[in-house]
Amino acid sequence: MKRLIGIAMSLAVLGTAVWSFAPRPLPPFAATALRPDGLQVNGLARAGERLVAVGERGRILFSDDQGRSWRPASVDQPQGAALTQVAFADSRLGMAVGHSGWILRTEDGGAHWQQVAFDARSSDPLLGAWAQASGSWFAVGSFGRFLVSRDQGRHWEEAPDKAMQDRHLNAIAGDAQGRLMLVGEAGLALRSTDGGSHWELVKTPYEGSLYGVLPLRDGAWLAFGMRGNALRSEDFGATWQAAETGLRTSFFGGIELADGRIVLAGQGGTLALSADGGRHFAALPAGSPQTLAALAPAGKHALALGGNGGLAGVALPGAALAR
Repeated sequence: MKRLIGIAMSLAVLGTAVWSFAPRPLPPFAATALRPDGLQVNGLARAGERLVAVGERGRILFSDDQGRSWRPASVDQPQGAALTQVAFADSRLGMAVGHSGWILRTEDGGAHWQQVAFDARSSDPLLGAWAQASGSWFAVGSFGRFLVSRDQGRHWEEAPDKAMQDRHLNAIAGDAQGRLMLVGEAGLALRSTDGGSHWELVKTPYEGSLYGVLPLRDGAWLAFGMRGNALRSEDFGATWQAAETGLRTSFFGGIELADGRIVLAGQGGTLALSADGGRHFAALPAGSPQTLAALAPAGKHALALGGNGGLAGVALPGAALAR
C-alpha cells in the first residue's frame, strides 16, 4: 500500500510539472488587456520597487504598485515559448529564460525586453537563472544545460562541468561572498567557490528532485523540492539537516524576507513559513487551490504569488516570531 501511495504522489508531482511547462492555447483576451488571474506564471522577481512576472507563451507582466495592478511588458521578438524564470542584477538589468533555450534581457527594469538567444530546433527548457551586478550571469536547464555570460547577459556560451552529468538542473543562486550553489534532479547539489568556473558535487540526504536553493543572510543555505523536503546546510553544502515542514506537498519557490523569515510555496497552494532560519516551518493558509510556482515580497507584510491560476497576493503575519 505504501508503495502504491508513493507511486501515486510521484505521478501527481510529475503531472503538475509537465502541465506547468507544456505549450497551451493563447488566453482568450487581448495582449493589451492581460488578466493576471488567467496566466500561468512560472517566475517572479523584484527589480527595485517593481515586480516582474514571467510565464506561458512568453508573457511578461510588471507591477509598480506592489502587485495591485499589472501591465504587459514589450518583447522585441515574441516567440510564444514558455518563460520559466526571471532574475535581476539590480533595479534595471535583468534576464528571463525559458523553453528552446530562450533568453531575454532588459535594461529598464523589465518594461522592455530584447532577445539574446533562442534555439528553434529544440524545445528543451532553461529552468534557472542567476544575475549579479558584478560577475558572470548563469542560465541552467534540462539535460545538464549550463550557460554563462560574461557581459551582463548580452552573449552566452555553453560551459557545462562534468559534475553535472547531463542531469536536469532546476535552480541556481549565489551569496554575497561570491559562492554559488546549483540544485536539480535526484538530490543533485553542486557548489562553486570560484564564481562558477569549477563545480563540486555535494551529497544531500534526499534523492528526489530539488527545485530551488536560497542563500540565507545568516550564512546558511536552504534547498527545497519534492514531497515537502527542505534541507539546511551551515557549511556550504558539506552537510545537510532536514528541516521540519510537516508537509508532503512539493515546494517550487522560496524567498527570505527582509526580517529573516523564510517562505516556501508549492503544490496545492501550499505556503510554509519559518521564523528560525529554515529549521522549522509552519503551514500558512494560502486561500487558493492553485499550485504556486513563484513568490516575491509585495510590501512590508505581503507576498505576490504566481502559479497555474495566475497572479495573486497574500498578507503575512505582521511580526516575526521569536527565534
